[in-house]
Amino acid sequence: MRILSVTNLCHGFAATLPERSLYKGLAGKGADLTVVTHYPTPESEELVAAGIKVVYLPITRKFDLKVVRSLREIIRSEKTEILHFTFGKALTNGLVASRGLNCRIVAYIGSVSLYWHDPFSWVSYLNSRIDRLICLSNGVEKHVLDQAPRRMKGKTARIYKGYETSWFSDIIPVDRKDLDIPEDAFVLGCVANVRKIKGIPWLIRASEFLPAGLPVYFLLIGPGMDSPGIRKLMNRSSYKNNFRTKGFTNDVLRYTSVCDLYVQPSITEGLGRSVIEAMCLGKPILVSGTGGIEELVDEGSNGFFVPAASPEALAKKILFSVQNRNIMTGMGAKSRERIETAFNSKQMVENTWQLFRSLAG
Repeated sequence: MRILSVTNLCHGFAATLPERSLYKGLAGKGADLTVVTHYPTPESEELVAAGIKVVYLPITRKFDLKVVRSLREIIRSEKTEILHFTFGKALTNGLVASRGLNCRIVAYIGSVSLYWHDPFSWVSYLNSRIDRLICLSNGVEKHVLDQAPRRMKGKTARIYKGYETSWFSDIIPVDRKDLDIPEDAFVLGCVANVRKIKGIPWLIRASEFLPAGLPVYFLLIGPGMDSPGIRKLMNRSSYKNNFRTKGFTNDVLRYTSVCDLYVQPSITEGLGRSVIEAMCLGKPILVSGTGGIEELVDEGSNGFFVPAASPEALAKKILFSVQNRNIMTGMGAKSRERIETAFNSKQMVENTWQLFRSLAG
């Protein structure tokens, strides 16, 4: 089976772990695999070292004639049977490049931002030439089918991104002293790129519904977390001195390792990579939002799910967690077990392989 996967391996080590595992797994099953990505990175070189052919082609626009020509030549030269696209701009260029060629088309979608009234949808994820659309979660699949025409029925497949908890076994937490956080404090962690859908203001407001004087610290990591707007919201809280923020960092996992409870107060979330990483690190979780994020929670076992945009609900679960610190470690262990049983890499590889086989057959 000759597979050409057009992707972007330039998001860093942790972000591309599942995808690299997928490619190596498919190659291990006998796939004749070629990967197209923007430019060389340590992650792409890892695939090369594993014997996988990698072609470099930057794809930065929805339609680029040079990209279309290059992709068409690659598809032809590789005698591609299965075309696999992991992001929108790859798909829009690839649909044009593959027109008239004898290959099956598989696209991947990981968000709930697809809408039938958006013209871009019809030249990408709702295009009639797509043979299968891999959805990151049940929530994403439901959203797609709500937006899609009837002809898409039977073309979607839910395949979770797969992880191995062993990938995170050597993460060394940041020293609490370096964060000016007492060793006996209860630390809430959140990693996000500050956007409206991430709901960060609701988490900050939740602190206003907590009783005064709790040994609670808020560790907020990611682009925009150290912005003046976020700081202004923090200054309104009685816990304003207990917030610790940091913008973009390559050491995200070291900060996640510090927390006692991981919180993702999203409005919508396809699944939640940062939440999964926290689960791999053995953290109990508190999440909200539509999409697929609720699928990560076994309520009361490894964490909690609350309605979106509800600081009171967040505060209630935070208070419970602080008052029941003795059970948090056990809940974190359940998070790790949930990844190992329901969101593991082997399942992802096998499910994707079977999907490709069904199309090639």
